[in-house]
Amino acid sequence: MRRYLSLLAVLAGLSPGPGRAQSSDLAYCTQLYDLAVRYRGRQINGESKPDPDMIVALEQCKHGNAAAGIATLQQRLRSAAVTVPPR
Repeated sequence: MRRYLSLLAVLAGLSPGPGRAQSSDLAYCTQLYDLAVRYRGRQINGESKPDPDMIVALEQCKHGNAAAGIATLQQRLRSAAVTVPPR
């Protein structure tokens, strides 16, 4: 039993932690959000502003639902014929 627990501890140390994965997802989501605002945002007084879908997508990423947020932002970029950056 002790050997089994030691093996689990070693494997847990080798796997990327959830914080790192979430950090990477959030960074990618933020990059997509910035592009979406630039190319798909609403022009208000000469500035691009995010639409509600973009804001919701970024909030999803911030709160642990990166898959949904990233998918929304990628779709918004693709619909404007903007190349989605690699992950």
